[in-house]
Amino acid sequence: KADLKSEDVANYIETHADMLHRILFIYAKLNPGIKYIQGMNEVLAVIYYCYLENDSFSNDYLSQGEKKAVIPIEYHESDLFFSFTNIMSEMKDGFLRELDKEKNGIQGRIRHYSEIMKVVEPHAYHTIE
Repeated sequence: KADLKSEDVANYIETHADMLHRILFIYAKLNPGIKYIQGMNEVLAVIYYCYLENDSFSNDYLSQGEKKAVIPIEYHESDLFFSFTNIMSEMKDGFLRELDKEKNGIQGRIRHYSEIMKVVEPHAYHTIE
């Protein structure tokens, strides 16, 4: 958007991707130790989808003509950032290459979920193994 001509800025239609990009950019700037790592966008996209679905779901049960979002759209970006930051505080070890082989790293988590799958879904577990 910054590289647009002034007349184009006025006509610019903001996309969902613009909001997600800003959130990921700010997160990376505020967390220089982790920055941005592939896959974070997918975590954020799921949260964003939940916010959008939550609003449309709430509107389904209101009387005709009455539209009220659970979370007003003007707060989506800040609330998404807050939600994403909190979720990433729990998940960030899975995104750090240095921790890949540790318990909280990606390989440790895969082992943990494999053990759960072995008990809960033995057929699926043996198919994957």
